[in-house]
Amino acid sequence: MIVGIGTDLLDVARMERELAREGAGFRDDVFTRGETAYCEGMEHPARHFAVRFAAKEAFWKAVGTGPEAVSLKDVEVERGEAGRPSLVLRGAARRAADRLGVGTAFVSLTHTATLASASVVLERNRTTGDGRDG
Repeated sequence: MIVGIGTDLLDVARMERELAREGAGFRDDVFTRGETAYCEGMEHPARHFAVRFAAKEAFWKAVGTGPEAVSLKDVEVERGEAGRPSLVLRGAARRAADRLGVGTAFVSLTHTATLASASVVLERNRTTGDGRDG
């Protein structure tokens, strides 16, 4: 059962401006070390930072902001096999997802030279008739 859907669209030029203006302070406040290493290793880092920022925003839209402070670093975008993106949830993000019974967080990322977009779908844990997760 789907318990949340979120989407976000970001202008890549806006991310370029934020990274240039705030430098490492902004980057370190928003992105994990793994995300930073990945993005900075790409030919156009701002595109990759922007799409990860959009994924973080899309997650918070899908889960809704609960009583805890939102930390964008609590949502990390990782690349799995064959480049498939996934979300790693920590801290307030994990607690918010747990409150909704989220078992799986699906994420889709796309970007061009000018726009970055992400969508997140949250699916509740499925349980079997005997109370075990299935």
